[in-house]
Amino acid sequence: MEQNEFLLYDHQKQIRLQAEQVSFYLQGQIIEAFCEKNEVYYLLFYKTNFLTAFKPTRLRRNSYIERAFKKGQVYPADFPFIHELLSSNNPCQVVNFEQLLRQLKKIYTPQEKALILTFLESFIPKKQLFNEILAEFYEHRRNGQMLLGYQIIRILMDFAPKHSLIKQQASDRSFNKHAFSYDNNCSDVMEKDSIYAEKVLYSQKEQEESYRQLVVRYQSESRWLDLMVLSIYQLKLSFSELHYASLKQLLEKHFDETKIIQVLEQLFFQLPNFLPLQKELFHFYIKTQDIEKLCNLLDSNSFQLSSSQVKKISDILEGLDFEKHLLAPDVVRLLVKSVLDIYPEKTEKLLSKCIIWLLSNHEPAYIKNWLQAFRENPGARKIYSEVETMEKLNDDLDHMQILGQLYFQYKQFEKAIECFSWEMELEPNNPKPLQWLSKVYREKGMAEESDMYRQLCISIQKQA
Repeated sequence: MEQNEFLLYDHQKQIRLQAEQVSFYLQGQIIEAFCEKNEVYYLLFYKTNFLTAFKPTRLRRNSYIERAFKKGQVYPADFPFIHELLSSNNPCQVVNFEQLLRQLKKIYTPQEKALILTFLESFIPKKQLFNEILAEFYEHRRNGQMLLGYQIIRILMDFAPKHSLIKQQASDRSFNKHAFSYDNNCSDVMEKDSIYAEKVLYSQKEQEESYRQLVVRYQSESRWLDLMVLSIYQLKLSFSELHYASLKQLLEKHFDETKIIQVLEQLFFQLPNFLPLQKELFHFYIKTQDIEKLCNLLDSNSFQLSSSQVKKISDILEGLDFEKHLLAPDVVRLLVKSVLDIYPEKTEKLLSKCIIWLLSNHEPAYIKNWLQAFRENPGARKIYSEVETMEKLNDDLDHMQILGQLYFQYKQFEKAIECFSWEMELEPNNPKPLQWLSKVYREKGMAEESDMYRQLCISIQKQA
């Protein structure tokens, strides 16, 4: 399967889906995915546990799904969060509404069941959902569990705030004490009603104290994925090194290195000026010798290299086989310039290596232009002059000997052979091109050919 593809199971039927994005909103997570017919599916999770999936005809306005993608934390499919949700719930098996009700009754509290049912109003008639939730309220009321019943009412006040029955029950005098506690966010409410408490804290998550309480709540419930999302949100707000350290610790605990870098790379697009993040990515790209990504990082105007970082780049360039990497010349030039600005004594070594690599696929005129960035470097003048000479002599049959020697210097042996062969044709009594042809073939490891040209050279010299 391609990246971000997965299978959803509807009874015995396999549905191949392409994940598009995921939203984290309060206790829920929703994956939006598309099938091969480009029909949308929504996979619903509660506290990262899979519930079921639906293919809606339309989304109700102001439904939980719509709010989740407007007000929640939304991540594209190339974040590892979707993979984590799916792999920890594999296989994802669709259940119908009746089956879901039985599961909710078996696994969750009546309050959690009520909350989860509010997720479904784009898929199940709202009246049917309302009646299911209301039945839980009446059950508590019959049993004299007034606080538990009122907790259901508070969920219904969000779900159907204009419904006359809800207005009536909410204002019932038997609930006055509870209503007062809720309206004032009293501590006992925050302790006893976890659903309401999370709603309040989530709405105030920008505040440090609410953020800390959410962290404690998520940790106590082992909701590390929700905690990770919350930590990313807080980091975007605060640019705090402390928050970054907490996030990094969380990532290292639950993700492998590849997934960590996926998260950090996406964060870098949103926080390009955040130095700890830059350093982390720099360290990883140096470690993996990912030259392209390293250059994208360096291309950020805010990135200032330390001398130790430049030294690491220099070490990579000196040991790197350019031919084995699909490198853009502009990318390499950026890296080389960053090194030579600090270590000008490395100019000849690094630029010579670059010229050898560039000549494999480019004409001297292109390379001369590539070298313009180094014109102010005294150590580059000789190399620039040699490339300029190569450009001038490229089509000059009167100077094939000089051009061939320059190609030999930069290890372009086939081009050197061509030049010396031309010179041999033009100057058949001149032993010099034969000497060089022998030398080139010896460098290529072709001893027989080298000896042949050496003997020809000796013969011509004797005739002279």
